[in-house]
Amino acid sequence: MQELLDYLQQFDTLNEQQAELVTSKANLLELPKETYFSEAGKMPKQIGFSTIENQLQRQ
Repeated sequence: MQELLDYLQQFDTLNEQQAELVTSKANLLELPKETYFSEAGKMPKQIGFSTIENQLQRQ
């Protein structure tokens, strides 16, 4: 979860309350290799953060 907080802090400083809110609302999801997070043509229902590439993705 620290990787996500570090990524967000590149754009703005998070105070302790904001960091706690992010970590309380975030869910850790591990995807097996060769699994897709999102599918073309489908409306995103969530966003994801890849700790390997430090990218935000929608689903």
